[in-house]
Amino acid sequence: MRLADLIGATVTDSAGAEIGHVSDVRLVEDTGPGSTPGLRLRVEGLVVAERRRARLLAYDHRPVDGPRPLAWLTGRAVRHAHWAPWECVAAHQRPTALGERGTVRLNKTLDQLTPLARAHQEWHR
Repeated sequence: MRLADLIGATVTDSAGAEIGHVSDVRLVEDTGPGSTPGLRLRVEGLVVAERRRARLLAYDHRPVDGPRPLAWLTGRAVRHAHWAPWECVAAHQRPTALGERGTVRLNKTLDQLTPLARAHQEWHR
């Protein structure tokens, strides 16, 4: 699987309802026994944005504290975004043709996912 197959993919919940699209993919270093740090990355989870035209402009990576207008704008940008840990991904259907979007099916519903703003707080403790 390629990251390009995930970014922009349509996301459906456990009932098959469309809940948004993949806005970003969070990767972490694989630091298991015998691995060399920095050489292997694994997918930790997906940022799911409810609206396709919403662009988070990398503000989904970390919270913005200031200046105040920028913090307000980024808060609005991420208010409809959710965090889906990789364990929530039940299946992934690759795009059938170049330029089409794939589909990611989750094993949870949208209201069971963590809002992205709360995930930020957990990541940056």
